[in-house]
Formats: sequence, C-alpha cells, structure tokens
Amino acid sequence: MNKQLKTLFLLLTINIFWFAKLQAAPLTFNTALPVSTGESILREQLLVIQSGDDPSGMNRDRTQVDIASTLVYGITPDLAIFGSVPYTDRRFKSMDGSTRLSQGLGDSKLFARYTIYKDDFQGGSFRIAPFTGVKLPTGDDNEQDVFGLLPANVQTGSGTWDTFGGLVATYGSVDWEVDAQLSYQVNNKANNFEKGNSSRADISFQYRLFPETLSVNTEYFINGVLEANFIKNERNRTADVVEFNSGGSTLFLVPGLQYVFERYIVEVSLQVPVAQNLNGSALENDYVFRTGFRINF
Repeated sequence: MNKQLKTLFLLLTINIFWFAKLQAAPLTFNTALPVSTGESILREQLLVIQSGDDPSGMNRDRTQVDIASTLVYGITPDLAIFGSVPYTDRRFKSMDGSTRLSQGLGDSKLFARYTIYKDDFQGGSFRIAPFTGVKLPTGDDNEQDVFGLLPANVQTGSGTWDTFGGLVATYGSVDWEVDAQLSYQVNNKANNFEKGNSSRADISFQYRLFPETLSVNTEYFINGVLEANFIKNERNRTADVVEFNSGGSTLFLVPGLQYVFERYIVEVSLQVPVAQNLNGSALENDYVFRTGFRINF
C-alpha cells in the first residue's frame, strides 16, 4: 500500500471511529449530532444551583440540588426522542432565618429532535435540527410544611403542562466542535401562579486538548469546553397580578472539561453569571455546578 493510500485509509478510519462512537456534546444544552438508529444514550447529571446574592439586603438564600436522568433513543438517522426525569432537593432561607424545603420527583420533559439539514464530509459534520416537546407536571405542586403551603419556587413541581421548542445547529471536526441553540418555553398557570415564559440563546465550543493528534490506537481524549448561555425570563403572575420582583435576564459563562471514551463521556463544569439584569429584588444567581456522565448502548 503506497503512502497516499495509507494516509487516506487512516483518515477514513479516524473519521468513522470518532464520529460514530466518540461524539462530544455541549454541557448545558442539546446537540444536533445524530443518534444511530436503535441506539440509546443515558445521561446522568448532578446540578448544584446556588442563589444567595440578595439585592434587598435581607440575606435570603436558595439552594437546589438536582439529579437529572435523560434517555435518548434514535428512531431513524434523523429522528431522536428524549425523556428527562429529575429528582430535586430545594431549600429556601427567608429573611427571618427560617428554612423551607422540599424533596422528590421534579417535572419531567419529553421531546423530539429532527434533522432538517446535514452535510457529512471528510473529517467533520454540519447539522441543523429543530426540536419540540412538553414539560409534564410529574412533580408535587401542593406540598406544605409547618408554615403552610410552600412557595412556588420551593415546590418540586409546577402543576402545569408547558410546551417548548427551538433550533440547534452543530459543526464538528476531528479537533473541535461548535454547537448553538435558540429555544423558547411557554409556561401555563396552576394554583393561581403563572411562571413567566422563558427564552434562551446558547453557544458551546469544545476543543481537544489531549492528545494533540488522533490515531487508530487512541482510546480516549480530553476536551476543554467554553459555553455561554443568555437566559431571559418574563415576570411571574400571582392571581393574575404581575410580580415586579421576578424575571429578568442573565448571561452565564461555563468553563468545563470532558473526558471522552469509546462509549461514555465524563464531564464537569461551573456555570457562572457574568451579567445579571433582574427585576426589583429578585434573588440573583451565584453559580451552577454541574457534573455527570453519558453512556452509549
């Protein structure tokens, strides 16, 4: 086999190996890369969400810990379905020092993603895929403690069927990948409370840090990841009255690492707000710590 044929063979092998089995993905949102027909991906995530920056000076504090399980199944090369179920622990310390808390199953999500454009080329791929789905009220929205009914943001569920959708695009090469997403969620009313609709724009850049070059003997690689999330929430309503101390916009930066193996990915990141423009005395975010893994089977 001459040198040119050997080089071509190696490039083809790397291309097939990495893009069929070792696909990286964003840390905080979805990707447009395909799921093979009949294959599944299980993703487990631990999230610690801390909000303690209180502009009112009343030293309020909110902590939320979620364990989210997401299962993805490839129906066709273009169509994949997603189901996500969280277990959540929510704690809110009010200005009088009392703590109100809840634990249990949160609201689940079910959605589908369909590829409308794809271009698979030597050493890479570009795809565009819209998605749409529904948030199911599987969490508890009527939990009480010694003080009475818990506030809506402490309940494990919303009690509403909400719809969401968006568009995600992915450009991936052997060395790096870029993902971008636009999405919008419409929230409905339950128990005289209506959470404001939300919109977001996300972008993720993943770059292979190790090894410098791939070969047919490469068993894993390490990605450095940098993401940005812009999230805007409209004001909430209680008994059809606007809550002026709710809603607003936040820009997050998310540095992270991914260890990518043949059939699984291990990842960790820290989501940090770099700009917050919240309404009134709405409690500001401190950080979101996120870690987890994905398994292809």
